Amino acid sequence: MTTSQLLLTEWSFDPSVWAGCALLFAVYFWRVRRATIWQRLSWIAGVLTMFVALESALDPLSDTYLFSAHMAQHLLLILIVPPLLLWAIPQAEARSWMRHPAIRRAERILGRPVLAWCLGMGVMTLWHVPVLYDYAVAHETVHIFEHLSFLVTATIFWWPIMSPLPERRLAPIPAIFYLFAAVAENSALGIVITFMPVGYYHAYLHPADPLHLLGMIRNQWGLSVAADQRLGGLFMWIPGCTIYFIGILLVFIAWCDASDAEDRHVPVLDSRKAVSRG
Repeated sequence: MTTSQLLLTEWSFDPSVWAGCALLFAVYFWRVRRATIWQRLSWIAGVLTMFVALESALDPLSDTYLFSAHMAQHLLLILIVPPLLLWAIPQAEARSWMRHPAIRRAERILGRPVLAWCLGMGVMTLWHVPVLYDYAVAHETVHIFEHLSFLVTATIFWWPIMSPLPERRLAPIPAIFYLFAAVAENSALGIVITFMPVGYYHAYLHPADPLHLLGMIRNQWGLSVAADQRLGGLFMWIPGCTIYFIGILLVFIAWCDASDAEDRHVPVLDSRKAVSRG
């Protein structure tokens, strides 16, 4: 099998993934009436990214062959899908949801920045403990639960940064510290994985090779077990941290824009007062 054949033919047809993605599309486009075109495109991109992460050739590669492919899959589910989905929610729609007491209470608890950060970072770190990681790879039900826990807790993590309700977002300086703390945690985990001895994750030491891909992976791609583990650690370390740094940059830009708008607005108010007094 060639690389192009792998990418084109090895797509899964997991009914739960197809049903979940279809439900997300149906609920959004049926119930959300006040979204802009960019918000709708963001929702489409988020759901399609989740679908590709779970149904494309990335899934069999990550399940059986490559730790690095599994890291790429996790990064999509944690760092790409939740921000896209959150950005797609209109403010008016979110306010209508908050009229329900149960949703309002849950948001008041889970939207607390310290708890949101600990859930997001804690669940990500916990599932990369080798014994839990290997167990999830070996048991499909646990693996599904792992992916769901990533999606849920990552959404909670991003809520204080990207909530559609402005009053529920962190102020710029706390938001920057919040994301810097995530960079530190992500870096520490990536460094540990990158520089640990080979075989840190036993699931990829002797893959069963049901798709007969090992020859291509080892010879054409040049990925030994050691190179694969280090590449996975680098994925967690560099691209992962880059997403958080992009978040910091966007927070800083929005902060500067708000400050400039306020500075432009104040002289106008002062001049009006001066005219009225004159």
